[in-house]
Amino acid sequence: MSQRAIYNLQHTELEKGGVVAAKSFVVLVLVGIVEVVVGILSTSVALIADGAHSFADAAVSLIVWTGLRLSRRAPDGKFHFGYYRVETFSSMIAAVIMSILGVVILYESYQVFLVAKRIVNAEIAMTVALSAAAIAMIQSLYKIRAAKRFDSLALKTDAYNSVKDFLTSMTAFFGIAFSYYLGIVQTDSIAGMIIAFFVFTVSYTTIKEASLVLMDACSCTDILSDIENIAKTTAHVRGVHDIRLRKLGPYVVGDMHIEVDGNMSVNEAHKLITQIEEKIKKEFDEVTEIKVKIEPLGVDEKIR
Repeated sequence: MSQRAIYNLQHTELEKGGVVAAKSFVVLVLVGIVEVVVGILSTSVALIADGAHSFADAAVSLIVWTGLRLSRRAPDGKFHFGYYRVETFSSMIAAVIMSILGVVILYESYQVFLVAKRIVNAEIAMTVALSAAAIAMIQSLYKIRAAKRFDSLALKTDAYNSVKDFLTSMTAFFGIAFSYYLGIVQTDSIAGMIIAFFVFTVSYTTIKEASLVLMDACSCTDILSDIENIAKTTAHVRGVHDIRLRKLGPYVVGDMHIEVDGNMSVNEAHKLITQIEEKIKKEFDEVTEIKVKIEPLGVDEKIR
């Protein structure tokens, strides 16, 4: 497959991932509006916090969509390897925004905890929270499948957000229910604090994973061993070493050294390199570029 064909395939995959994030943005904004309005009318800080959390997650989906859109740009004179890492960088920005939101939710929930109020229209508030949880569960399953299909860290972050949305909405539901039916008015604000904890947990995980990718870390043990086996089992290859891989957004690039007979001609060496590179790319869809460097073996012995 040519480099242009590979780029066109990657472009299509990133575009489809962007559509997932765009749909998520619209749904989250609508859910957030309903939760905040009902939360204000029912005086439920947990529902308001969950609504604010939905707005923040909508912003996250918007950032993810923007990152995936920018990632589709072709390499140019400044970004020789393309814009794939914009996708990873966008997931880190999204996580930072979530962290700030977590601080706000925690502070507001604590303030309400000190002067707790009884919830009104609790049944409506619980219905809204439960509906939001159901929508979040459906979205999470949809995004998880998309993240696996496109191997996108940003989409994976967005999928984690939807799982977190489900948990936070259920937390809001139980906080309202306990406050209304058991008469423990503080459970509503405690639910808001728990929601903030969920936000901090996901933010930390996302920032950690994105940082590792941006620093060229690659947990690719299985791929490394398989690539080595592919090269070793190719005819005329006497040795393989120094295999290095790194992540570029949802894709992997790398290089490796192979040892061959020192008397091999340039044409033979070129054909061997092409053969190995094509085998690896065919075996691993995520590997878009692998550079093979040839080193002569046994030249000194032949000279003597």
